[in-house]
Amino acid sequence: MTQAITEEQCRVYEELVQKRSVLLLGAAGTGKSEFIRHVCKNMAGKVAVAAPTAMAAMNLAVGAVTIHSLFQIPPSATGYFDADLFALKSRAAEVLKSINYLVVDEISMVRPDLFDLMENLARRARGSDNFFGGLCLLLVGDFHQLPPVIRSDEFELFRRHYGHSNAFLFDAKSLRDAPLQAFALTKIFRQKSSHFVKILGAVSGGKLCGRMLTEINGRALNGNAPPKESLIITPYRAAAERKNEEELDALPGIIHEYVGRRVGTFRSIADDELPSPERLLLKEGATVVFTCNGAGWVNGSMGTVRRLGKNGVEVLLRGRKKAIPVGSHSWTHVLPNGGECVETGSYGQIPLRLGYAMTVHRTQGKTCDSIVIQRDRRFFAHGQLYVALSRARSLDSIHLSEKISSSDAMADGRVLAYCENLRLGGVAGKPFVHNQ
Repeated sequence: MTQAITEEQCRVYEELVQKRSVLLLGAAGTGKSEFIRHVCKNMAGKVAVAAPTAMAAMNLAVGAVTIHSLFQIPPSATGYFDADLFALKSRAAEVLKSINYLVVDEISMVRPDLFDLMENLARRARGSDNFFGGLCLLLVGDFHQLPPVIRSDEFELFRRHYGHSNAFLFDAKSLRDAPLQAFALTKIFRQKSSHFVKILGAVSGGKLCGRMLTEINGRALNGNAPPKESLIITPYRAAAERKNEEELDALPGIIHEYVGRRVGTFRSIADDELPSPERLLLKEGATVVFTCNGAGWVNGSMGTVRRLGKNGVEVLLRGRKKAIPVGSHSWTHVLPNGGECVETGSYGQIPLRLGYAMTVHRTQGKTCDSIVIQRDRRFFAHGQLYVALSRARSLDSIHLSEKISSSDAMADGRVLAYCENLRLGGVAGKPFVHNQ
């Protein structure tokens, strides 16, 4: 072990060393992604890492792939309720047989039907009736953040199979008697103010009211212009794209286009799931946000384009005096193959996006210096306001385009009940180890 992780993370690490599967929960900013990177770097044995979306996978920067890619599961319009209808593909079988650990990030966004299919395929691949065929799991996330995407035309199917139209991972049938111990990370790194952390806790628990609501609404702009360096966060992709286009068009000068390059498994990833656009359009003076960690910046750092070159740009980071060169970055997919890990695909592009506006979904995993929460019409899913607010390091760095109401802090009652039962050790006899 190294000093790179905390005492409570060490406890989780030791559980994994003993080949005991773990559900690791933690609020925004508790170092979940850093812990995953630590596991990938230090754990003896082969580790595969997956996430429900390509964007979540690439945010980890450990060669993670989507769940669908790892398990070779085709997209489905009506769910994965009957596992017997899905063939075990040879490539998935080889990977699942060869690995010792499976890490799944952003577990709150994984639908129970998909998880049950993953578990079935793992048992088939490994020729074992044990949970996931005996694989050691590390499931990481925060159920107070974004939920699984279930369309309205699927509600009845989920109600029939899982008893709820708003089904979550914890409804998965394969979890009912699974050997899975739950742990919580409690040390928050992103926010230093304990008072702001309490406010975020109230938002995640759907209890934003009274003095805390008044305090957040004190950050409303009331018609004033937001600080120039602020990132607008909105629930709606169309609103974010429109704002970015308007700001770019308003700048003088010529647009430069940088075209990304996809290889292998990246060819099947949807355009809106790529970390940086395949057609990145920039002008000098454009506000940009970094989409990976690098030398001198982190995922979410903001800056201004100072110079545009043929193969790269120069960006002046916020708070810096000198612009830095930014060239192409390569995101990779890596899967175990025999005795080594093999790259299955890559995507090369300058690690930037226009930084005037982003969707809540795209800001997951990012830390921002200054944000503007723009409701547009409304927040439409539980966890959205919490994810948006928790990107900020402090309350002072948050601005509201308009005042919010207590109903904007949506929290699903079933999530709250599940997390409370975990805390009390009341779910399927699984103790929730709350490390103070």
